[in-house]
Amino acid sequence: MRIAIYLFMTIMLMSCSRSLSIPFERTGEVNAVSHENSIVVLRSQGHAENRAKALYHAERNAMENLIFKGIPNTNQESPLVDNETKALGSHKSFFKNFFVDQGYKRYIMESYTSHASVNKGVSYLEQEIKIDLKSLRNALQQEGITRKFGL
Repeated sequence: MRIAIYLFMTIMLMSCSRSLSIPFERTGEVNAVSHENSIVVLRSQGHAENRAKALYHAERNAMENLIFKGIPNTNQESPLVDNETKALGSHKSFFKNFFVDQGYKRYIMESYTSHASVNKGVSYLEQEIKIDLKSLRNALQQEGITRKFGL
């Protein structure tokens, strides 16, 4: 009887899997929706163990691509920051607050989910994000990360 209970407990413990944790990883899954003057609307994809974290991944993915890579077919085709490695090293505190602590949200004018699904415990979503480029540029200039145009 004890052996049966021991085997049952062992099987139960082995069948319990660790909770899923999907870390952020920047992807190129960011596309232009529209742009005008100092506003750009991007469509970005995110996936994670829950919807809230997938939203964070999608928004962060859009912001990182905009800042460090630029977005083709928009008014910001070139990156806002020329040297990502140098900027991240020189301005660690700013970028921790901006990306990890979600300081980027103050430059998002609107963000909504255009598509969402869950497959095998992973939440996938597609987010449309309207970003105020002028304010974002000004913040990067005030922090000394970029220089004013023409200087």
